[in-house]
Amino acid sequence: MRFLWTEQSIQWYLDASAYTGFHQHLATRIVPYLEESDTLCDVGCGLGRLDLEIAPHVSALTAIDIDERVVAKLQQDAGLLGLQNFCARRANATELNNPFDVMIMSFFGGAGSGMGEYLRFCRRKLIRIVNAENRGNLYPGNHRRTVKETIATVQQELSDQGYRYELVADTIEFGQPLRSWREAEQFVLYNAPGATDREVNDFMREKAEHTGRDDFPVYLPNPKDIGIFVIHGGSG
Repeated sequence: MRFLWTEQSIQWYLDASAYTGFHQHLATRIVPYLEESDTLCDVGCGLGRLDLEIAPHVSALTAIDIDERVVAKLQQDAGLLGLQNFCARRANATELNNPFDVMIMSFFGGAGSGMGEYLRFCRRKLIRIVNAENRGNLYPGNHRRTVKETIATVQQELSDQGYRYELVADTIEFGQPLRSWREAEQFVLYNAPGATDREVNDFMREKAEHTGRDDFPVYLPNPKDIGIFVIHGGSG
């Protein structure tokens, strides 16, 4: 089932990215694998916070997503930053027909996502970013609704198909700042709509932190264990 953005989930995501600096940190791990002359495409870019960090380091960046809302937001923010080499457009990843030097799949696609199909469009490399494990820290774990690829499943796929790759493992904080305890409860329920009031309360008592800040007094920590696969394709 495709993830559906809402105005509220967009704001939560933007808050988390700005508060934690997650995408800035992630970009520092990816930029060393890029060249200034690269053309880059991020498939399933979402709100494209990573792309805004990476764009100054490549010659051209195309970010695509099927969701019109997030594409519009990304176009707006790229314009405010004055990025002249940036293009965000609404498109399905299956509609690609032109090659790029580098492609990025950042937490995009579930099990069996067909990396081989995307590698066909990479002159140099595909950068695949996945969670270390199939779990979540921001809601009761028994309400996990989706099965995504992990470091282990991607490694197995790459090994089976004989691709050359490098793996960079990292842990980056990507928790959720919230404006009130009530908003925190709403956030947990958004991510685990089947959770009972007791489950939400127990989770909040165990996980929520009081920051002492006026803007975001509540914080749900999330040390995010990830794997960054740099997969060689074409002449890479």
